Amino acid sequence: MTLSIKRRGTRIALALAAACAIGAAVAAAPGPTHNGEFYYYFDTAGNTVGYRAINCDGTYVSWGKTSTRYSNGYMICDPIY
Repeated sequence: MTLSIKRRGTRIALALAAACAIGAAVAAAPGPTHNGEFYYYFDTAGNTVGYRAINCDGTYVSWGKTSTRYSNGYMICDPIY
């Protein structure tokens, strides 16, 4: 079975688009995924340019922008009984 040039070109274009989308997702800066986790993001000079966190109660907080330069940590959350 042979594909026409038009269908082959469409398949190649779709494969390239999928590869680019996967590459963009991998290159994205990480962020918090659990309650109590936070991230600070820095520019090349070491200045803080952004913040992302999930507070202990589950609320999401953010300001500024993300960067590939970051530091993360965890808040001390009281257990809920």
